[in-house]
Amino acid sequence: MVFVYPYHSKSESDFEINQSIRWLQLIYPDAEIWTIGKSVAGANNLPCTQHNNIRGCDVTNRILTFARNIGGDFIYMNKDFFITKIWQPHVAINMGSIIVNPEHPPHTQMAQQNTLEFLKHNSFTAYNYETHTPVMMNSKKLIDLFDNINWQNDNHFIKSIYCNVYKVPSKEGFNCKVSVPSIDKAKEFIALQGCFSTGDGFWNQSRSNWIKMYS
Repeated sequence: MVFVYPYHSKSESDFEINQSIRWLQLIYPDAEIWTIGKSVAGANNLPCTQHNNIRGCDVTNRILTFARNIGGDFIYMNKDFFITKIWQPHVAINMGSIIVNPEHPPHTQMAQQNTLEFLKHNSFTAYNYETHTPVMMNSKKLIDLFDNINWQNDNHFIKSIYCNVYKVPSKEGFNCKVSVPSIDKAKEFIALQGCFSTGDGFWNQSRSNWIKMYS
């Protein structure tokens, strides 16, 4: 199985991504792992310059860089994703319909609006696929889709576009990001979804030690 980490800032510590990789290797010891842009010890690397300052566009460019140069099926990861043996790689998580949420920051609202407009204009479903969990993609399908989208300068949600267009198998779920200082919350998400992601509010020394010692 191939796992792709498209975004890891040069200014960020490698601790989180190293532990994310260690966790997935507990389940998939023979996994092929790629980072796009910044290299990380123990992973293959595909160089990629920053596309622009719009996060969604930059991430899509990195994922497409992998799809065009390496190809095949892959799991779209992020440095703060942690998976366990009960995670289902072929099943995405949806959280109802996409809405433009006024409580979210402007760049997120713009991504919601652009994604929703594209899907509705082209008569696709508009489910909100969870952004804080891995999802399986096919490189050719991804390239074919985004070659027909003006994605380069408009923020968007790549997962929700891909999963709605290709009707990826999914189950109803919830936001899997743990942004509170709670190991119990991470364990709850593992029991329910088989995975979780970490926000800045999760981390301190005891939780870093738990992540590091997990087996």
